[in-house]
Amino acid sequence: MLDIEGVYSNFIDSHRDDHSRKYEDYDGWFGASSAGNCFKKQYYKHLKLEPQGFDNRVARLLRLGTIFHEDIAKAVEFHKKNKGSDSESKLYVEKQVKIPKLKVLGHIDILEQENGVSRVFDMKTVSAFRWRKKFGRITKTFKPDPDLDQMYKLQVGTYALALVDSSKSVEMYLCWYNKDNSQMKPPVEVDNYYIDEANDYWEKLWGAIKTHESPDDMIPGVTKGVPMDQKWECNYCSYNNICDSKFNTKKR
Repeated sequence: MLDIEGVYSNFIDSHRDDHSRKYEDYDGWFGASSAGNCFKKQYYKHLKLEPQGFDNRVARLLRLGTIFHEDIAKAVEFHKKNKGSDSESKLYVEKQVKIPKLKVLGHIDILEQENGVSRVFDMKTVSAFRWRKKFGRITKTFKPDPDLDQMYKLQVGTYALALVDSSKSVEMYLCWYNKDNSQMKPPVEVDNYYIDEANDYWEKLWGAIKTHESPDDMIPGVTKGVPMDQKWECNYCSYNNICDSKFNTKKR
């Protein structure tokens, strides 16, 4: 009998390098989507150490996110063909942007440019649990987590940072999609404060790499930025099999 799960896992695995091909000509650069990650994890990436792969279930979850992004890109292209030629705005999908001084490369999900204004839209697919943590109502026993999307904001801030010199102004938006019930939110604007925060993050990351001879010199819980979030980051890190973090309770 055909092993459907195995066939699909092999298919997903065969596409694992699609993302890395975007960076083939940018050796030593970081991806904007990794903004906010632990400095030690970033250092491992910088040295091109092989990360641990995801199990099949997690790989399928990530694939769903990829499929959604591909669908959104197709939808925007469809809209461009049908909106008419009188529109003053220009739309781009997967728009490549660069910050050479920080060696950061990114690809914006949707970029709209109109009269010198650049609007960056970043799509985020999340579980119902994270959706509730972000948008749930305050009760006596529950409060939304205001820091839930800090890394998302740093990521979109990085895209905006790449555009500030070529735009009159830059607006940033996170677009949320609930994977459990397909609910969507109108774009949520991100404060321009995160452009400076993104610049600060990348400058400090390069500073940390330059001042430590190897990732092993970075001590979790002691070295600033290692990790960024002690509650969860180490357990889900793709390098936690080689990192000695005391916050790691689930070695992969």
